[in-house]
Amino acid sequence: MTSSILVSQDLVCGYRHDRPLTPALNLTIQKNDIVAILGVNGQGKSTLLNTLLGTIKPLSGHVLTDYSLSFVPQHFNSTYDYTVLEIVLMGCANRLGLFNKPTSNDVAFAKQNLILLGLENGIDKPFSQLSGGQKQLVLIARALTAKCQLLLLDEPTSALDLHNQKRVLHILHNLVKERDLTIMFSTHDPAQAITIATTVLLLGREHYMFGPAERLLTEANLSRLYQIAMKKINVANTHTIIPLYWTP
Repeated sequence: MTSSILVSQDLVCGYRHDRPLTPALNLTIQKNDIVAILGVNGQGKSTLLNTLLGTIKPLSGHVLTDYSLSFVPQHFNSTYDYTVLEIVLMGCANRLGLFNKPTSNDVAFAKQNLILLGLENGIDKPFSQLSGGQKQLVLIARALTAKCQLLLLDEPTSALDLHNQKRVLHILHNLVKERDLTIMFSTHDPAQAITIATTVLLLGREHYMFGPAERLLTEANLSRLYQIAMKKINVANTHTIIPLYWTP
């Protein structure tokens, strides 16, 4: 574990032993990696993230890590209308315990994270009144306030418009250096993976591929994964990947 932040050994994820969602996964996540998980619907991407986090028990195999993990879900709902600052301070809960309150240092750190994500003007706003993009940034700030070393995100841009998708990807890319983080996120968009990921997991039902993004994000691999023709193109000296929804 000295050169890696997380290792999985023959890890099988799912809810029923007779219907596993993943093959046996042997993954090694290096410090400061940005890992993109790609796969079709129902393939176990969210289940894998929750298994790595420890909220779901693996069907078999092991997860080995000595580092702290935080999770950013696709959606977050609350029966009480918390303010943005209160939501972010929830990131302290595991460190504080059940009956302790956040300290002044905790509050200052939470505000610092909101400023980092450009949300300093909404600290006292009700969380429910924010846009989808703002809510996603608040959830990232909450995870950072937990002082994690590995940040797991479940489709962080799925409900966002293109502008906010770009903003979230840019922030995630910068957080690796600014906070010395390692990031693992699921996505349905190979273009996002090719933009910021250093490593990718192409997750199939019976097989998977794991390795450098530059080597694995090929037209052939992605066409096989999604069962649709994919094309890698160069636009303004930048590589991207697009699906060909209609081919003659």
